[in-house]
Amino acid sequence: MPVKLPSSLYARVALILLAGLLVAQGMSLWLQWGERSAVVSRARGQGFADHIARTIRVLEAAVLQQRSATLPALQDDDLSVALIDLSQVSPMVPRGAISALIAQRLGSERQIRHVATANAPHPSDSAQRGFDVRLADGQWVRITIKRGAESAVPAWSNRLMLQLVLTLTIVAAVVMLAVRQVTRPLQQLAQAADTLGHDLDAPALPEQGSAETRRAAQAFNRMQGRIQRLVGERARALAAVSHDLRTPLTRLRLRTELIDDASLREQMGADLERMGAMLDGTLDYLRALQTNEVVRLIDINALLESMTEDARVQGRSIPIDGRALQPFAGRLSALRRALQNLIDNAFKYGAGARISVDDSTTSLRITVQDDGPGIAPEDLAHVTAPYFRGDSERSQQGSGVGLGLSIVQDIVLMHGGALLLANRTPTGLAATLAFPRG
Repeated sequence: MPVKLPSSLYARVALILLAGLLVAQGMSLWLQWGERSAVVSRARGQGFADHIARTIRVLEAAVLQQRSATLPALQDDDLSVALIDLSQVSPMVPRGAISALIAQRLGSERQIRHVATANAPHPSDSAQRGFDVRLADGQWVRITIKRGAESAVPAWSNRLMLQLVLTLTIVAAVVMLAVRQVTRPLQQLAQAADTLGHDLDAPALPEQGSAETRRAAQAFNRMQGRIQRLVGERARALAAVSHDLRTPLTRLRLRTELIDDASLREQMGADLERMGAMLDGTLDYLRALQTNEVVRLIDINALLESMTEDARVQGRSIPIDGRALQPFAGRLSALRRALQNLIDNAFKYGAGARISVDDSTTSLRITVQDDGPGIAPEDLAHVTAPYFRGDSERSQQGSGVGLGLSIVQDIVLMHGGALLLANRTPTGLAATLAFPRG
């Protein structure tokens, strides 16, 4: 099963660097383990050789009759000493450098035998071991290294391990801070790009960090400036078109009334009405794309109740199922326009509308349902495109110009959400405004 890495760049880079650090530290410990163990083992052997040599000197310096009285003074936590006769001497010759070390410290060689035990068949074992040593006057003495004496000084002390852990922790903290510092401009760039989709007048991105991130921030700020200029020019063009086109249309309507031919007058009047509807729809669509409205907390329940009350004055009944749990941060006029478009469509194509609200800590979903003919399945993916008119029964019933759902989708996208359209069973359409919370 493949390993799933964290989603954020900071977590991924930090995890990779920490994994590399752990591998390097582990390899270093593995390479040093054998060498350090060997050094510690040699140091222990030399220490025991010194201890045994001192014991032999004391026994050889004591008078033969007083050696037994000297033995209690030679016992300690590491060694035990006992005099033995020739019949008790072990026949096993020790392996390793213990004999040479003892001879080096005494200045002359001594006969040494290894005493085998159940847990230590030869001197290289780390369990309890013993040696039979022949003194200069021929007396044999048995010197036993007590169990646990060799492990009194571990190859890796607790202090050393604590230092290694502390060093690793400090290095890991420095690595994570460095990664955070490097990835912070990218996080700021992502946040600025997300904010730009909701607010074109957001502050410019700070141009700091590495050369690459500075260039990215500069490019983003230039793009934001170009978008602001384009939106401003479009707003000015919209105002001009709204005024300049309505005036000649009004004149044409007045002149049409002067035509004597009734049939021609009606045809021209119908064409002018359609031109006016197309103009109004296009202007509404362009206005819906404006983002000058301030974002504020909206009481969704009060908004829906206000809209249903307005519909009741027009003789429309709109039941509401569910309630919003908390206010929603958005643009009030834009949201009202999106909901009103869906409600109008529901009454136009389905002779009625029902609203349901599903709210949670992560999302807010407002659904407008009708019992109309629905949308042809092949048109569901295209019906939100501007000026799209499908061949379904629902499209043939309408007299619009194909901008209602386009306006709704643009408003929802402006709020970071999505417009979800689905045919109901057996008939009808469900249009859901899905907004993220937080």
